[in-house]
Amino acid sequence: MEYDSTYQQICSMRTVQSEKKGFFNEFYLDVKESCGDKWLKNCFGQLKSNAARVLSIFSDREVCDPVLGVLEHVQPVFKQKEALFAAQRRAQADKYHLLSLSAVGDLERKDLLQQALMHANLSVMRAPARDVDASIDDGLTLALAYRSRAGILIALGEGEAALNDLKLAANYGVESKSVDYYCKMAKAYAAMGEEKRADISLKIAEKLAGADTGHIVACRQELSTITPTTLDPEAKTPQLTHGENTELRGAANVVKLVETKEKGRFVVASDCLKTGDVLLCENPVAACLAPIFFGSHCHHCFKRLRTPVCCLHCSGIAFCSAQCMGEACDSYHRFECEFMDLLIGSGMSILCFIALRIFTQATNLEQGLATANSLFENLCSHEDQRQADDYLQRSLMAAFLLRILQKALYFGRRKTEGVNPTAVELQVATSLLGLLQVLQFNAHEIYETMVTEEHRFEGSKVVFVGAGLYGTASYFNHECWPSVAAYFVGKRLVLTATKPHRPNEIVAVNYGPLFTKVNLKERQRNLRGRYMFSCTCMACQENWPLLQKLDKQVRFWCTSANCVYLLKFPKDLSKDVRCPRCRKNISLKESVAKLIKVEELYREAAQAMQDQKTVQAIELFKEAIDVFFQIAGLPHKDTLIAQQSLLKCLADTGTTFKK
Repeated sequence: MEYDSTYQQICSMRTVQSEKKGFFNEFYLDVKESCGDKWLKNCFGQLKSNAARVLSIFSDREVCDPVLGVLEHVQPVFKQKEALFAAQRRAQADKYHLLSLSAVGDLERKDLLQQALMHANLSVMRAPARDVDASIDDGLTLALAYRSRAGILIALGEGEAALNDLKLAANYGVESKSVDYYCKMAKAYAAMGEEKRADISLKIAEKLAGADTGHIVACRQELSTITPTTLDPEAKTPQLTHGENTELRGAANVVKLVETKEKGRFVVASDCLKTGDVLLCENPVAACLAPIFFGSHCHHCFKRLRTPVCCLHCSGIAFCSAQCMGEACDSYHRFECEFMDLLIGSGMSILCFIALRIFTQATNLEQGLATANSLFENLCSHEDQRQADDYLQRSLMAAFLLRILQKALYFGRRKTEGVNPTAVELQVATSLLGLLQVLQFNAHEIYETMVTEEHRFEGSKVVFVGAGLYGTASYFNHECWPSVAAYFVGKRLVLTATKPHRPNEIVAVNYGPLFTKVNLKERQRNLRGRYMFSCTCMACQENWPLLQKLDKQVRFWCTSANCVYLLKFPKDLSKDVRCPRCRKNISLKESVAKLIKVEELYREAAQAMQDQKTVQAIELFKEAIDVFFQIAGLPHKDTLIAQQSLLKCLADTGTTFKK
């Protein structure tokens, strides 16, 4: 396969600078022009270590001036709070909520409440904490926003979300020992189906009301009309089929890591596997939400937002709960908060966000260094195949990320505001440079499945919401037709076998190009450019045709013991077939009979999908695919379609949302 260095350079650049817009690309080009090709090739290009490269851009006279000149101007840029805006949005929310009470029909009422919720969400996001601005609402803007939204959620029948908002309102200053507060609590519990707790809350409200019973009577009447709302159950992470592996985090006991000179370290089956076996359930080492989803998903767990909980300092990101907010703000977000818009404005790729996150989420600096260095030592980085300008671009990004950490006081109070790094800061920059190399080849895109109201499978669509680095999953090698299905439950990656495996058979994922959609030449160009290797999987060796060009012919395994030759479909079933490898005459009647049964199971599974019976479809596909691989081998059109359909069904058990 001809090597396309220009395409490889473009692919590599996009893993650092994902957008042409953004100031980092201009910064990189200015530095490259300033230092000149001669210095880049003969000086920087001759350096042999990441530490030397990082030190060079901070100290070499040919390059350090333009680098330091830009980095010294790094300042916080983020979406700040605005009490007046929050108060105005709350007033709008209350207005629509009030209008909903006199709505003519259910549709109009629901529409008005949804508009009220939208304004309430904006109010929550922009409202400052009590100690930030006391000139408006006596500093209670955030508390009042949560209280207002709780009332709207009660009207929508979303009791649990309303209860959470009431607790947050009390935390941020709303008087909780009041009749109104406990009446709202009673209504929230009623919407949750918690009758006893609703009754207790109402009794507390009665005691607080004393002789003024009008409010209590109205509340009791409203409680009698509330019907508990049943929420859709959240996706659950499946259990590993064979127990957890003690040597590979998150992997099942029936896979193992092997190493060869040609392929490096990769995962194979250590025992016989069946279709549907869950081989990996792994949380990411670090994962980041794509910036375009900051307003629609929880920044911490990636859950879709209905009632966002805000960071107390910035308005740029949101969380699904106080718990996620607390975990994030106690960890990585305290360093990233004031620089989030600057990071987005740089145009850097999501892989750069992950590199930064590995340090910001660490318990301390030492742990961050240990994690980063371990990843660089154990995962593929292709150091020997990188060009000087690639290293320059990544070194400059490492320097920029280091400057963010400096300004965010990640290293504590510095003795100087200067850019020049200390010895320990140089170590961090060096580790960041290593991560930017490793992430190019080892990060996974995280997706969820969009389904429609009409049908779970027809019109469904994969939506990529972020990316993560998974330590064990990074060891799974690529094939142009994978033997596992990859899907997500939140940020957790699940790998499930889509075919049976023999002991020591490779367990393969797919890095992007599938043989069913992309021809051999384009696949090899893509893999060489993006991942710096040439694929030798069976689909490439035999140059399997695209799915649309594949006929329905099947190749059967020779039925002789220990023979692994694939035979074409016999012209005459009544006659034996002679195997060219083992030289034996064999009958394929039983294999053909089993194939007929397999095709029938495929049809039943497809019908189960049509009927939206996901679990039933999965079981039928598992049974049929296992039988197929006992008698025949790929490529077989119907089996390829069945494996694709099995992936859709498995993804349907993961994170989904309705359009």
